[in-house]
Amino acid sequence: MNINNFKTEIQEMEHWWHKLIFLCDRNGQFNTTIPITDQFEKVNTNFILSQGLINIAKNKYPLYVEDIILDTISNKNKVYLLQHIDILFDPTLQIHPIRLLENISKTYKLVVEWPGRYEDNQLFYAEYGHPEYFSCREFEGKVILK
Repeated sequence: MNINNFKTEIQEMEHWWHKLIFLCDRNGQFNTTIPITDQFEKVNTNFILSQGLINIAKNKYPLYVEDIILDTISNKNKVYLLQHIDILFDPTLQIHPIRLLENISKTYKLVVEWPGRYEDNQLFYAEYGHPEYFSCREFEGKVILK
């Protein structure tokens, strides 16, 4: 990933309807090389959702997921780097991870470390047959391959 191109995308993001960038690692291993400045805030999605859902009944999870994330994300001037998003694919949450991220990105700038792969204009998570398998061809936002 060219860091100058990334900086340009971040600047242009302000003008997008969905302020959303997916970072996809070609090797499937993530080691973010984004220079984290005051403009960025890292969010460990697995952690905040695990903590936020601990006292909620499983059948109510879908009602709370977005609110729990929004309790962490609140500054429209920051760019939120969402890391460790694997929990979003847990079937017990009963959510569509991409639609959730798109909805949040209408208000807040998100850069998402995608823990799967990007092939043929499609985002994948897990392998076909796995309970958390997910694929999405139609989505808003931009994909940047590392």
